[in-house]
Amino acid sequence: MNPNVIFARKAIAMIVLLFMGLAVGAPMDSNEAITSHDPSNPSQGNNTYSPIVGQAYGGDLTWYETGLGACGWYNNGGDYVCAVSRIVFDHANVDGNPNHNPLCGRRIHIQRGGNGIDVTLVDRCEGCAEFDIDVTRSVFQQLGNLDEGRVHTEWWWI
Repeated sequence: MNPNVIFARKAIAMIVLLFMGLAVGAPMDSNEAITSHDPSNPSQGNNTYSPIVGQAYGGDLTWYETGLGACGWYNNGGDYVCAVSRIVFDHANVDGNPNHNPLCGRRIHIQRGGNGIDVTLVDRCEGCAEFDIDVTRSVFQQLGNLDEGRVHTEWWWI
């Protein structure tokens, strides 16, 4: 085969591949990309996990000793705060910094039997199953006895 024909075919193939790469990488809409993160705007979160207000989740309720949480805030055992599983927390991640997670500061209602309590999400629970929730001692005592350690509960975003 003629070397000029081979060169021409390779050149055309390279140009086609170049244009395909540019087309795939180009944004579809100029408003599509978010250029900065605003922690007060939860709509900027990763949409692979979007909390649905009022949808009930069932899981185990446990308690833990607080301190510096994944959201970057210090809390103590008397605060009405909680941690959700790493699965739920990480799916909402924005930029790799847990302090920017749009779930931080979100309110959750926890219900066990006839007792319910509202808490604020401030932390990530490494050992929790997907819909388990970890709370402070004071929150757990509102819903059960500390000696129980682990009880089934329902919770939802408010």
